[in-house]
Amino acid sequence: MSGPDANAEAGPSKDAWHSVSMRIPFLTHEHAAIAKRSLEVDREQNSAFVRRTISVEADELVVSYSTSTVRLLRLATNSFLSSLDLVLRTLSAFAPDPTVRRLTDSELEQIRKDANRGDVRGIELRGDGKGAGGGEEVR
Repeated sequence: MSGPDANAEAGPSKDAWHSVSMRIPFLTHEHAAIAKRSLEVDREQNSAFVRRTISVEADELVVSYSTSTVRLLRLATNSFLSSLDLVLRTLSAFAPDPTVRRLTDSELEQIRKDANRGDVRGIELRGDGKGAGGGEEVR
């Protein structure tokens, strides 16, 4: 292609782009930073038509998208939110809420002993220790 438009960037002018910004709260600044590092490795497939910025402010993940069409904005944000959902579920499993007190091993052992005492109504399972289903129910 020749002429004055040969070096112009593909797509509409930046003035006609569509944009959205999201602020996603996390439990801690560190959780937000982990999410940022996890999500920023996925590059946008249509980088000429989709611009994304990700940053962390306090305990919030701040994400902004600008795209050349509304359809691309919807596709990009849907893809991002799907990835974010996976990150959030992973954080909840492996980086628990620091404000929730976790039971110690000795507390868990005491709960087990209390549950298996003879004066407490409930079910106690006794097994041969060879896996699930190998025990008998004792009342």
